Amino acid sequence: MAVRLVILDLDRTLWDHHNATELRAPFTRIDEQTVADATGVHVTLQPGARALLDTLRERRILISIASWNQPAPASAILETLGLRDYFVHPKVEFHPYKERTVSDLVRELSEEGVRLRPEEILYVDDRALHLRRVRRAVGPVQVLQAGVDIRDLRDVIGYLDRDPASTHSPVTAEEG
Repeated sequence: MAVRLVILDLDRTLWDHHNATELRAPFTRIDEQTVADATGVHVTLQPGARALLDTLRERRILISIASWNQPAPASAILETLGLRDYFVHPKVEFHPYKERTVSDLVRELSEEGVRLRPEEILYVDDRALHLRRVRRAVGPVQVLQAGVDIRDLRDVIGYLDRDPASTHSPVTAEEG
């Protein structure tokens, strides 16, 4: 079944830093891949991050976030890197219950007319515990563990391309 929504974790998945909550604003863009916080700590996108986001956008696959962080620093990093507009209903919440954030995201999309079956969702996170909890709560969501199943975020594209149905038709709010 074709993936229509890709949900990404942030820490150690979209970027290399382990905990964006501990970083301090303001953030300064160093280059296309890297920002520095007020104390000089760098956060760099994982290899292939921009290529993945651009490819998903081109294929009209929805992209969102499920992250256990304080929203302010995570949002500031995304904004500083120019990535904010890639994501629909990004969920950055300061609790470890990703199953709750993913369930809320799916519910919000459904309320807008975008109804997704669990099999149409791909969730990428660096922690197996979160992957298991999301599958248990939401259903048979497709999952990839960053650093284990994939080493470069472009590997997500390869995963999607293994499924011939992954030529992906556009997702619109009118779908039901």
